[in-house]
Amino acid sequence: MTHLPTRRTARPGIDELELWPDLMWHLAALLKAGVSPAFALAKATEEVAGRQRHLEQQPQGLLVRWDREATGLLVAVGDLQHLLSSCLLAAERGAPVSQACLHSVQMLARPTSLERALSLAACWQVSERTGAPLAEVLERFARYLENDIDLLQMREAAMGGPKATGRILSWLPLLGLGLGLVMGADPLGVLFGSVLGALICCVGLALALVGSRWTARLIRRAEKGEL
Repeated sequence: MTHLPTRRTARPGIDELELWPDLMWHLAALLKAGVSPAFALAKATEEVAGRQRHLEQQPQGLLVRWDREATGLLVAVGDLQHLLSSCLLAAERGAPVSQACLHSVQMLARPTSLERALSLAACWQVSERTGAPLAEVLERFARYLENDIDLLQMREAAMGGPKATGRILSWLPLLGLGLGLVMGADPLGVLFGSVLGALICCVGLALALVGSRWTARLIRRAEKGEL
């Protein structure tokens, strides 16, 4: 078995996020076909287990070269397998599946897995307490998750321009020095040839660092939808 870091703080990729609406649609389709929740969970568990085996069979060197989203996907599939196994065991015993969801969240490695598992527990609890058709509840949850993914993709597309602008602005001081050298000026002599020049250099570097971090922080907040 290939062992990879859990990367708890790595941002989830689209493939990881799509695991959850795909699972909801699959469960809802099986339930609408008339099968029991235990049977639907068993089929979903088999499918996720197959995907987990496929990812784990990839050469370790290839997985190491993958980006964080790919390694996060492998961990997320493991989370999903653990969650479904717990829910299946509860369903086969006739115990509340919602409680099994809640108890299994402590073993989940990815923040997204934790959030989605709690939401799934709430969906199952609504069905258990009110008698609402579980398939319809899961379908509504799947639509919500898909809308959330669409919003994330739109935010990422909208952030392409600001990210490029931030990178360009971070290089402008060095470009200015290079342009001064090409034009025959002596910017390095001015900056390092006197106390005033050194002071100006330090202030400029500090402002450039603060500006770069501020821009990066604004972009991160915008990507999370906090602005």
